Amino acid sequence: MQHPYFGKTISLTTKHKKASALALPLLAGVGLRVREIEVDTDIFGTFSGEIERKGTPLETALKKARLGMRKGSSELGLATEGSFGAHPYIPFIAGCEETIVLIDDVNGFHLSETIISAKTNFSFCEVRKLEDAESFLRQAKFPSHGLIVKPNQLGIKFIHRLGRLLGNFQSSTIKGIQDRCSLKLAIDKCAALSNDGLARVETDMRAYMNPTRLRVIRELGVKLARRLRSSCTECGCPGFGQTTVSGFLNCSECGCTSESPSHEIHSCARCEYSKTVPRSDGVTSLDPMYCQRCNP
Repeated sequence: MQHPYFGKTISLTTKHKKASALALPLLAGVGLRVREIEVDTDIFGTFSGEIERKGTPLETALKKARLGMRKGSSELGLATEGSFGAHPYIPFIAGCEETIVLIDDVNGFHLSETIISAKTNFSFCEVRKLEDAESFLRQAKFPSHGLIVKPNQLGIKFIHRLGRLLGNFQSSTIKGIQDRCSLKLAIDKCAALSNDGLARVETDMRAYMNPTRLRVIRELGVKLARRLRSSCTECGCPGFGQTTVSGFLNCSECGCTSESPSHEIHSCARCEYSKTVPRSDGVTSLDPMYCQRCNP
């Protein structure tokens, strides 16, 4: 049967060209065409810290999608939101969390998917000059991945206020750097403005500046397309899939109960139908190396 979304168009709210990652998975998976709606999504928060994100990634993605739907006069909306920091499950490495939402006002539902991944170059360093950053640049995959530079210690709010009064202030945060000449100039400028003489060099996590992040977003698009191919057996709504987990695995060695779930709960985004199924990875017991009793 032809998918309900085949031949339809969905509005993707983005400022940073995310259609390059999402268009193909959704078109190939369910025949859904993606149309970019350019919106200043920085109003919901910036990775460089000028604007703090308020709300969870899911709440923010829903707000983004709604804004694009209004601007594009669309009944189908799509948006993503990313977070970066320490990996929640793997110690001592960076991680990323990408969330995507799809809103369908025709059928009256929305659904979301999330990926937590170690595939990220998220990092920063503090340097006095360009030569001090060489090892960081290799780790950050510069220049194919953009960078952000700003003073390491600076009263940003005070300077912004002063700048507005003077009418000639230029932001001390320099984004989208992709060549060594611009990077050197930015480091020299920001180090001179910093109280400690250091410039903070960060990976630019905006999607169009970060091919590694775009690949994770593409994986998320594939995950969403696969979910949309599954329909609710009760109401026929697309997007029937895992929404939470239940139960607990027992250790295969000592039999003690762990915190790892034993089952998945799959639900419909529109009606109340759900069912409990075994874990999709086939795991039925806990490896003793993860058991708090066998390996405290």
